[in-house]
Amino acid sequence: MMNKKIFNLGMKSFIFLLLLFSISAGMNLFPIENSTTTNSTETVSKDENTGSADTSSDKEKNKETVFHYEMTVTATRTEKSTFEIPQPVSVINFQKFIEAAPNNISDVMVELPGVDVNGVGANQARPVIRGLRGQRILLMEDGIRMNNSRRQQNFGEIPALVDTSEIEKVELVRGPSSVLYGTDAIGGVINIITKAPTFDSRMNQVHGNVGYRYGSSDKQNKAFATINGNFGKLNFKISGNYRNAKDYKAPSGTFGNIKLTENTTVKDTGVKDGGANLLFSYFFTERSILTFKYEYYNANDSGFGFIEPSAYDPNSARIQIQYPFQTVQRYTAKYENKQLGFALADSMEFTGFYTTNERKLNMDIFASFGIPNRPTAGVNVVSNNFTDIGTLGFRMELNKAVKHQLFTYGFDFFQDDSKNTDVVMTQILGFGPPKPTYEYTPQVPNARYRSMGVFVQDDIPLFKRTSVILGVRYQNVNAKTKDTPNLTNTQLYSSTDQTLVGSANFIYGITEKLRLVFSVGRGFRSPNLIERFYNGVTPEGSGFQSRNTGLKAETSLNFDFGFKYRRTDFFCETTFFHNVIRDGIRLVATGKKVNGINEYQNINVDKLRMNGIEIYTGYSFKFGVSLMGNFTSIKSKDLGNPETPYTDTYSSKTNLNVRYDDPKKLFWLEYSMRINGKQKDIVLLDNPIGDIIPGFTVHNISAGITLFRNSSHPQRIGIIVGNITNKLYSEFSNASFFRPQPGRNIVLTYTSTF
Repeated sequence: MMNKKIFNLGMKSFIFLLLLFSISAGMNLFPIENSTTTNSTETVSKDENTGSADTSSDKEKNKETVFHYEMTVTATRTEKSTFEIPQPVSVINFQKFIEAAPNNISDVMVELPGVDVNGVGANQARPVIRGLRGQRILLMEDGIRMNNSRRQQNFGEIPALVDTSEIEKVELVRGPSSVLYGTDAIGGVINIITKAPTFDSRMNQVHGNVGYRYGSSDKQNKAFATINGNFGKLNFKISGNYRNAKDYKAPSGTFGNIKLTENTTVKDTGVKDGGANLLFSYFFTERSILTFKYEYYNANDSGFGFIEPSAYDPNSARIQIQYPFQTVQRYTAKYENKQLGFALADSMEFTGFYTTNERKLNMDIFASFGIPNRPTAGVNVVSNNFTDIGTLGFRMELNKAVKHQLFTYGFDFFQDDSKNTDVVMTQILGFGPPKPTYEYTPQVPNARYRSMGVFVQDDIPLFKRTSVILGVRYQNVNAKTKDTPNLTNTQLYSSTDQTLVGSANFIYGITEKLRLVFSVGRGFRSPNLIERFYNGVTPEGSGFQSRNTGLKAETSLNFDFGFKYRRTDFFCETTFFHNVIRDGIRLVATGKKVNGINEYQNINVDKLRMNGIEIYTGYSFKFGVSLMGNFTSIKSKDLGNPETPYTDTYSSKTNLNVRYDDPKKLFWLEYSMRINGKQKDIVLLDNPIGDIIPGFTVHNISAGITLFRNSSHPQRIGIIVGNITNKLYSEFSNASFFRPQPGRNIVLTYTSTF
């Protein structure tokens, strides 16, 4: 604990000194030699996926705003324009994160087609892709997986492990990508690409940036700083960030049958977190690079978020889920060489990594007996879990051009070693002094989760503007339990599944500006440790969950069909998708009893189908105004049980955006609106919201101004006003366990480059 206090104090001091130094430099009090400069003739272009401004030098002033297509590597593992990729891909560049000042990437992704958000608060929000979330989408940092096998199926790792100030861009592929990335990429892939030094051995230089964010809803104070530079061929980057956010308040109002008569605190939505990063790159040549990176993240006092039931439904159970702390450390070594010239490879990339992830989870549940005049009579179950996972892995990837074809092939490996302890306290309240009982048996034994895979992909040009990409992967996943303290006389288990998946992606250039795209791919997700080995009373105490070591991997078959059209002032993309998940894992009642309570078990039962359409378009006027919008419609069905509605996201979503960029690039102004349609295809049982989750409309405005633009140390000030109408609403996946979003709020930002 003392080390964490020293770290937090040190980071605050480091950031404060850099902030003071940068402000002074921006006012030309302390000019900095050899710093990077901003060209006064820069132009603004638009990213077709986010509408964010991006600066680039040009000989002409006041050139009209145009749309351009970002370069991306995640979908094909080779650098291509999103316009030439036969899959639905979105890119969010670093400028968007500067302007929007989100808590994490999930806050920005709701502006994209097909993407939803699950979770609330400063660091617990996670993205949802086409109705699939948690372990059914793969979250990566710089191409290395962040998922771990100890997370619940519906709750993947938090993207907040990577601070937004560290991000160069985020690439999102909608649809399965298991051929290139293996297990968990059944619904899509999100690759967070961090900033890295670039090659320039001509002179030694040091530069960086600092920033500050204030949020009114959660009284959030956040600061960050980065220093990077080079000494000849050796490049370095040192960065840090610290954030202190309180619980926010939801506004009064109605949402379905729920009514809040006053502004109400959403508890456990705050956090105290921060991180530090250290990176060194040595450029043997511009195309041969060795990189070492260390990352540290620590979060305290965060939680699942909840409103006291007394505020809207006194008969509901009180469920409080807290994360007292989470500490993650990652060590990465990477070597890339793009000039091999070998018979079997023109270029290669090898990455090895080791991650430690420690987390504590507390769950406090009180269920009333419903006895008149005894509101405090009920059962209280408190469970405490500590989990420590160490992950060791590597990935080797090679490319080889053979005539006009480009082969990408390689293999990857990772192993999670999980250790955990559990304490469960149960007591009856309301009938005299409580007599708690304690259970120390771990519900998930210590275990090892090992994955090995090989893959190959061939990019084949057929004729002008037309190509096909074919790929295949074999994956072997083994999970094995270990001897575990407080778990005696228990058999050790080993569980293995093997999966073969493939994909075919086709793009046809009808004209220079119009592309027809089609893709079909099979994805998979191997069962995690909880699904295979959990054996004990469920956290709320209402049932007993038995292990199932014979689970098969979930698989999906996804079809995408659409077109992409572009001009300098207009773009439009339309995608129709059809995704069927087979052998989906679900917790169901067995009809038996264990120790007098109902038994449940994870089994392969689901056959889920998701159909939908995504439309994305934008138009740019010559006088600096641009219009952008997207529309998504999703329909879901449980084919194994057609009479029971199934969905895990909104029914429809519309995003509209109007933006003005000053021709002299001194300021910008933006208005955005998001409309989520109501969702009736869901079973809410006795949820107080009612039979339908209501739709909602949210309005936001934002603006920014650049100071000292013509100096070598520009300063940027931004303001965002969220939820202008002070609407009470909840994102779809946060509604059944009612966790509304903040009311009207203001975010102020300051960034400086030196």
